[in-house]
Amino acid sequence: MSEGYAHENELVSAESNLYDRAMDVGIALSITTFVVGMITFADGVSLAATGMELVTFFGILLGVVAGGVGIVAVFSYTNVVPITSQRVRGVALGLLVSLVGLAVAAAALPVSLATMLGLVMIVEAGLLVAAGAGSRFGFVETDPSMSAGLLAGIVFGLLGAAIGAVIVASFPGVPGVIAGVPLWALGGLLFGVGFVVLTVSPREDIGSTVPPALIIGILGATIATAVIGVGWQWTPENLSGGFTGGSVIPVFVLFGSLLSSWSAAKCRADFGARGRQYGAFFVINLNAFLMVAIMAAIVVFVAVKGIGWAFHDFSIGALSLLVVLAPLLVLTVQRARAPAGTDEWHSAARQFFRVLPLAAVGSFAAMLLGIIVTGTPFEIPYQYAILVDRSTVMLDTAFRVTPSLAVGNLLVIVSGTLLFTYFLRRYGSLRDVGIEYERLSPVRQAVPAVIGLLVLLSLVFVGIGPAPGGIPIGPTVGLGLATLGAIVVAALVLAPLGALLTGEGSLAERAHENAQLLNVGLFSGVALLFAVIVLEWTAVSNPQLGPLAPVPTVALLAALVSICLAAFAARARRSTDDTLRHRVLGEEVTLALTAAAGFVTLIGLHVAATSETAFAVGPVEVAIHGSLSWPTVLQGAIPLGQAPGGIYPAIVGTIWIVIGASLFAVPLGLGAAVFLTEYAEQGRFTEVVETATNALWSTPSIVFGLFGAAFLIPRLGNSLSLLAAQLTLAFMLLPLVVITSREAIKSVPDEYRDASAALGVDRWTTIRSVVIPAAMPGVVTGVILGVGRIAGETAPLILVLGSEINATNAIDVLGGFAFTTSPPFITNEALLNSSAALPTQVWGIITAGVSGSTSKGWATAFMLLVVVLSFYAVGIIARTYFRRKINYE
Repeated sequence: MSEGYAHENELVSAESNLYDRAMDVGIALSITTFVVGMITFADGVSLAATGMELVTFFGILLGVVAGGVGIVAVFSYTNVVPITSQRVRGVALGLLVSLVGLAVAAAALPVSLATMLGLVMIVEAGLLVAAGAGSRFGFVETDPSMSAGLLAGIVFGLLGAAIGAVIVASFPGVPGVIAGVPLWALGGLLFGVGFVVLTVSPREDIGSTVPPALIIGILGATIATAVIGVGWQWTPENLSGGFTGGSVIPVFVLFGSLLSSWSAAKCRADFGARGRQYGAFFVINLNAFLMVAIMAAIVVFVAVKGIGWAFHDFSIGALSLLVVLAPLLVLTVQRARAPAGTDEWHSAARQFFRVLPLAAVGSFAAMLLGIIVTGTPFEIPYQYAILVDRSTVMLDTAFRVTPSLAVGNLLVIVSGTLLFTYFLRRYGSLRDVGIEYERLSPVRQAVPAVIGLLVLLSLVFVGIGPAPGGIPIGPTVGLGLATLGAIVVAALVLAPLGALLTGEGSLAERAHENAQLLNVGLFSGVALLFAVIVLEWTAVSNPQLGPLAPVPTVALLAALVSICLAAFAARARRSTDDTLRHRVLGEEVTLALTAAAGFVTLIGLHVAATSETAFAVGPVEVAIHGSLSWPTVLQGAIPLGQAPGGIYPAIVGTIWIVIGASLFAVPLGLGAAVFLTEYAEQGRFTEVVETATNALWSTPSIVFGLFGAAFLIPRLGNSLSLLAAQLTLAFMLLPLVVITSREAIKSVPDEYRDASAALGVDRWTTIRSVVIPAAMPGVVTGVILGVGRIAGETAPLILVLGSEINATNAIDVLGGFAFTTSPPFITNEALLNSSAALPTQVWGIITAGVSGSTSKGWATAFMLLVVVLSFYAVGIIARTYFRRKINYE
């Protein structure tokens, strides 16, 4: 019945249709209360909220859900992400109905959020009872088992016993002991036995709905009647702390939502084996979400404490955020397009959870577009604390998303590069496809030669400077060559578009025939324009033709043309039934999107190469600074000013410590693992090394710090230094890299080595080309774990790096390199100087006592988490890359 919509040979009665829709609403209501419970548990909204505050809260939730559902519906309608499951559609509609109902109830009823959650739980309980009764008395066709099962009976029996014990113990005037037995124990026993009988004895449709409905109803009534209200408190005699309504009510709501979703999911899938599987899968997913949320609670707690100071005076344009969001939107679309699995019980749930990221990103993008269109900034005003003469001073600030259309070139470069890399990896090849024009072969040969000439000329300007002897050779040559290069790029990109629009035959035929022109024109255009921008940078040239800058103008034109080519190829692809042509046109779409991302990236590179010169098209502007203002991350401390400045030096110091330690430990650890696994005899020696590496990994970090202070510092200038910190943490990271790399190499099947040897490949080539690539995901996993540890280490850094609270300047490692005529021929004074670091700054603020700013300490801890999570993200991306590379090859 439940999936009858998807099968033509099944008939669905009107009663069954209504029953399914009601269960979809019940599941959606459970999801809604679960999310609201999580928000209240994290103090995102007050349980005492009433009136307009409550209406606003549900209105925001409704807007977010409507935006997410809307964008998924658009992608489904256009067949980008087809949603075929009626369960997913029903739950999505149920979410909208639930939130609309809650918003209306919040406006009509003078109750608090806590009371409303209690009433919603009572409604959920009534819906479950109605569903079970409807199945039991034959109003709808279901397939329940004879019993809900002994396991369910035991679980509900334990829950009933706990509820019964609490209820009996709560009655005033009741004797605590009868015949030497606590009365609460007798009450709990009776309730427990009753719930077991109620679950196991009747048919599954009653045993799976009435017991959870009773529990949910009791919890809801407890909250709705304010037996446990917002101001409720309980302080046990033997505990120094206590329990409050603000912490107990969200727990009741979360638990009731899990029970409700399990029971409603069983009802939706008609009970029986499918119902048990669907209910279990749904609860497992919600539990997984809960576990992730609990683990994230620590991060959220630190973020809540430090985010105010960390984001003081933060401001960014909505267009800049859209640029940052573009790669994420592409990834979520690709994830949502993945196959949903089979038509089994779990296909709907899989499809539902697959489109959730796309819905979330789409909602955020819709909000940003709204800011740009309306011109109304989004602003969250608040106050944050700073320390002035050991006294706390509150300053007014705000988190702002403005309608500014200025974008920083770095954001354009990063987002464009990510998209270019993504599409390029998905692009296959168009070699030997379509017509090979006679004039195309000279272009293939000329473009690399021209690029090589431009690169050679750029190297000349690097060596002699743009103006040798005061003669402006560089700007003059750059003006002519850059302008000419831009014109050539425009011709290369417009050629395939002209051929596609003016050729003969259908659009699919023209696109297929001109595949080579598209391939050469777009790739050559990106490469040639990149070489032109490199020449601009080295020659210190910024060509201008009146009000226009030819290089970025052509890059923008080429990006727009590439998008048009992608649209035409996609349209042609949808109109053809030929399998080969369909595949070729898909490659053309990917190629055009790759080129579009590349040309957009080149706009940002041009702005970077020409320094302070911005590129503007109407109100949209790409500039060096853009619309991002983040003093905490982009500034150092301002000790004598009213504004506190930022912690930029500590962030830079932490990043350099992690990079230096990884550059030392990872190659050495991987090499040791290769030797121990592939070359050394497996015997006593390898056992001793394995024991030693395990012992070193278990060694307390303070011991490594003492080693660095006693052994490294005297040999590195006898002063605290960044290099000593890098080496100390490298020695901490080295054992884990060795251990995980050995295990990863051991996990490579021997068949790989045997197959390589059978082809006559020597051992080292086999290790380098076969074994290590296959083991790289495991190696990267070990590096991720190790980096997460060393990035937050404090004790060793205190001994070898020191601690500084108010650093004003960041250490310049790259600029510190210098060549000398005596060994070691390369020196770097920056590495031999001390530096601020996030872990030691947190410690320094704590130990500073009344002179330390608590808000700055929490903000520093928050930024440390951000840096560590960023390293995790890089590691996970690298691991995913190697895994996919193994699968493809």
